[in-house]
Amino acid sequence: MKITDNAKRKELTQMRQKQILDVAAEVFSKNGYARTQVDEIANLAGLGKGTVYRYFKDKKNLFLSVADKGIENLKDLVLEAMAKEKEPLDKIKKAIEAYLKFFEDNSSLIGILIHEQSEFQKRIQKRYFDHYYEHINRMEEVFRQGIAKGQIKKIDVRGAIGILTNMLNGLVYMWQIEGRKYPIVERLPMLLKIYFSGIVK
Repeated sequence: MKITDNAKRKELTQMRQKQILDVAAEVFSKNGYARTQVDEIANLAGLGKGTVYRYFKDKKNLFLSVADKGIENLKDLVLEAMAKEKEPLDKIKKAIEAYLKFFEDNSSLIGILIHEQSEFQKRIQKRYFDHYYEHINRMEEVFRQGIAKGQIKKIDVRGAIGILTNMLNGLVYMWQIEGRKYPIVERLPMLLKIYFSGIVK
């Protein structure tokens, strides 16, 4: 009986946390950190303010939890997409596609992860790059496999990955400020053509 109760309690906790984080992402993205009030998040989530504080001790903790969850989900999605392919170029294509699709499906996180100029942005950037460098070795290995197979030019692998990341972030940010008038994945063929023309042998 206790096991069932604990399982239900855990499930409720996870459901509430996701509910709050999803609403918080939208509000923080719209208002920015400084202008966001926890009351607004609670109201939009259909919860009492005290319930929000039961799961997140303050606004700072909630904001950083939104950022951390987004970064973790992005990393998992990219690695999962790469794992489904065998050939190096296909892995790179799928990683790029997954990156764009993530922000298309989670557009509220663009401002928080890429543009938000809050007092915590350095911390968010650190978390982003911690995850970035945590799996960059896997991407580097993919590039090296491509070089060994004669598919990719002999290039500065880490530099090439850094340029790709900058291209993706720039594309996502411009898509955001232009009003997201089209599915961002529509830009995938053009992006691949431009980037691959520089690295593919």
